Amino acid sequence: MLDLLFDWQAAFSMGTDVAVYLIMALTGTTFFVLRLLLALFFGADTDVDPDISHDAGSDSSFGFFSLLSILAFFMGSGWMGLTCRVDWDMNGLASAAAAAAFGFGMMMLASGLMFTARKLNRTIDYDLNTAVGRTARVYMTIPKQGAGRGQVEVDVSGRRKVLEAISNGEKLDQFSSVRVVEVRDDQTLVVESAD
Repeated sequence: MLDLLFDWQAAFSMGTDVAVYLIMALTGTTFFVLRLLLALFFGADTDVDPDISHDAGSDSSFGFFSLLSILAFFMGSGWMGLTCRVDWDMNGLASAAAAAAFGFGMMMLASGLMFTARKLNRTIDYDLNTAVGRTARVYMTIPKQGAGRGQVEVDVSGRRKVLEAISNGEKLDQFSSVRVVEVRDDQTLVVESAD
């Protein structure tokens, strides 16, 4: 099969479909590798569509027909079609079916990997006001009111967070249970003893 890379006449003599598979394989592989190099050196989100602006971290920005997935289809179907026709001596229809199925599989794999990579980039916002009324655990001792800050461990928007806190009364020792009563503008929680 490697002979065909250097002998285009041999590829055309084996049939038009062999030449098409060879062109698809070489073109798809070349641009796929260039796309990966661009992603490696210039950032992961190099699929640029000038008409659509989107947030790279949102699920709505994910597209099944991205540049990477289309290149993966051409690369996979080209190499599979070429292998079926040259190495496995399959007929044209069976080769086309195998090439299309393998190309579609490569497209799904590339799309799935890009979707997963974009999910890793996503930042999750949380609302501190969801902590009000919740019971928390003192992580670092909180001095009495007006004497300084400590830290509490509390669930905020479904996530366990360690946040700065002040007491609205007495000193609160480490590992004691407290209740969140207020959130200040500087993102500090005001807590009181839960006992």
